[in-house]
Amino acid sequence: MGKGVSFMENEAAYHGAALKPEQLPLALKELGIEDSDISKIIEKRKSGPPSEFEHWHAKYPSVSPGNYINYPADKKLDNRSAFGNALLSFAEANISNGIPMAVFDCDLAGSVKTDAFAKQFPNNFFQSGVAEHNTAAVSGSLSAENAISVWADFAAFGVDETYNQARLNDINQANLKLFCTHTGINVGEDGKTHQCIDYFALLNSTFGWKVITPAEPNQTDKIARYVLTHPGNFAVMMGRSINPIITDESGKPFFGESYTYQYGRMDIIREGENLVLASSGNMLNRAFDCWSKLESEGIRVALVNISDWSDLNSADLKMLANFPRVVVLEDHNVKTGLGTAIASAMFESGLNTKLTKIGVPEYGSSGKPEELYKLLGMDPDSVATRIRTLLKADGITVK
Repeated sequence: MGKGVSFMENEAAYHGAALKPEQLPLALKELGIEDSDISKIIEKRKSGPPSEFEHWHAKYPSVSPGNYINYPADKKLDNRSAFGNALLSFAEANISNGIPMAVFDCDLAGSVKTDAFAKQFPNNFFQSGVAEHNTAAVSGSLSAENAISVWADFAAFGVDETYNQARLNDINQANLKLFCTHTGINVGEDGKTHQCIDYFALLNSTFGWKVITPAEPNQTDKIARYVLTHPGNFAVMMGRSINPIITDESGKPFFGESYTYQYGRMDIIREGENLVLASSGNMLNRAFDCWSKLESEGIRVALVNISDWSDLNSADLKMLANFPRVVVLEDHNVKTGLGTAIASAMFESGLNTKLTKIGVPEYGSSGKPEELYKLLGMDPDSVATRIRTLLKADGITVK
């Protein structure tokens, strides 16, 4: 305790005791920190708490997003590979221009797709080994020093195992860019210990972390570049499996060249009536399959993608509330995820509709993702059956 200050170091009294005012200048001098007039701070504190919590962030460099990558409609790719491609593209546009940047890995570069970056920029890549708590602290600290700091890991390690460090990065108003793969039941065979189904619940317990779940490769590319060019702590949560490109009704990539990502806004994938199926992340392609199944039966519900869980837009919430019923499909603990966030936000806004949450009801077992989704009632067929039942309950005629 007290490391770096001669009269504090290894003194048990300073484990929980504050410095006396007259000791502060000497301590700051030994630490090489510019002194400040503490009397002004004390007086300001006497006037009462600030009117609202101020979110300041450490200085963040001005950077280029790099060249966007647009994947064609027939491309099948996992979101983590799209992230790896975007990361390399971003680095190529900025490191050569003198932007300080570091990518941290915990012995998973091949799985979290930072290996291409490591090969091209070895001096900017830091292999931490299986020391996640240290990596969370170091990467967060660097992000507060006018540098681009990226940490990529499995979600179970990047969020669950290191939550205390995430909380400290929030307290210290860092700018960490946390990219997590292998989220939710989508992890499959790795089993319940690696199926991170509480990432939003944990990070939403802080005041500053922003949780984003890209749906497919094109949206992942745009979200990754947004996160890398904006200050603050961001957690981009991705599944493990390959995702097909989501298309519009003309067959063109929905999140392609003409799509502009706007943080906090929902995406209306398909227009419909009577009910809106709201999904996110790696569940959108399954929700899309469910929508297509119902459409073939003459049941035209709406389909919405929600990538940004932390800041739900009021206009979008009103749009959802215009439907008699909302069904939320998510690969997250159904008690504490997107559906719960929507319900809370709607209630606080005085909005009213019927809401059904379909998510992870219990810890999953080990098996292929599609098998686990079916076991838990989250596969397209099970969701379609649930929707038919709900529509019948609302007096809507269905087959």
